[in-house]
Amino acid sequence: MQPPFPSPVPTWHNEIYPAIDPSKLGRTHDGKTIIITGAGSGIGRATAQAFASAGAKHIVLVGRTASTLQETKSSITGESTISVIAADVTDDAAVQKVADAVGTWDVLVLNAGYLPSPAPIAKADVGDYWKAYETNVKGAIVCSKVLFPSANTSGAAALAVVSGSLVMPVKMTVSMSAYQCSKFAMIKTMEYLAAENPNVFCASVHPGMVDTNIFRKSGATPDALPMDDVKLPAGFMVWCTLPEAHFLNGRFLWANWDVEELKAKAEEISAGDHLTANIVGWPFAP
Repeated sequence: MQPPFPSPVPTWHNEIYPAIDPSKLGRTHDGKTIIITGAGSGIGRATAQAFASAGAKHIVLVGRTASTLQETKSSITGESTISVIAADVTDDAAVQKVADAVGTWDVLVLNAGYLPSPAPIAKADVGDYWKAYETNVKGAIVCSKVLFPSANTSGAAALAVVSGSLVMPVKMTVSMSAYQCSKFAMIKTMEYLAAENPNVFCASVHPGMVDTNIFRKSGATPDALPMDDVKLPAGFMVWCTLPEAHFLNGRFLWANWDVEELKAKAEEISAGDHLTANIVGWPFAP
């Protein structure tokens, strides 16, 4: 379909397609260890299923609720070993237990997220508001600080699941500042991680408009937006961790973008600050 939002490529996807479908790409992740936070439902669960289809050796499901992680484990078919570790990503000691249990890893998907109850800043519950920063930003920092030392030195990848609606004018997302600003901070954090860790591919991924608990809590409804199948971001993130996607290091990506068309623009994207979070209009024209 034609892109409903500004896009660097002409082709826009709402569903998974052969170029990113792990069931069609073969066992691209044979022998790999995958860690997924926020793996108890929605995008996290679909991503775990996708990496299993890609032949991952070990998939580690991390989240705060053991029962939902077990449901994700039960949903996965194939030969992958599945581990369930209940942990809060904002807790250094809890994440350290994940690191100790897993050892060397190949892919880290930072999918844990929190959306406060929508409210204008001046009327927001500060504790609830700040929980977005704690989960979305501090969680990413804690996980990278604790887990990056055990990343596979021959090539690892870390992906952060972020929000695409933060590119919209503020007037269109009033009362959503906690979520949007914290996700913007995640994008910039991933840019720094990419620059500081040359052995780890890092990128931020907007998963598309997927009907999840967070989507519903925002007040959005599927009938009002162009919705995407949950398998789309799952397959896109599997593809992002392949060597052919490494030209996208440090970038903010949308799962809807056609990957073949992205690859055709690899030189252009790599040449500058394309697809990074910057101030619109800077540097200023003379």
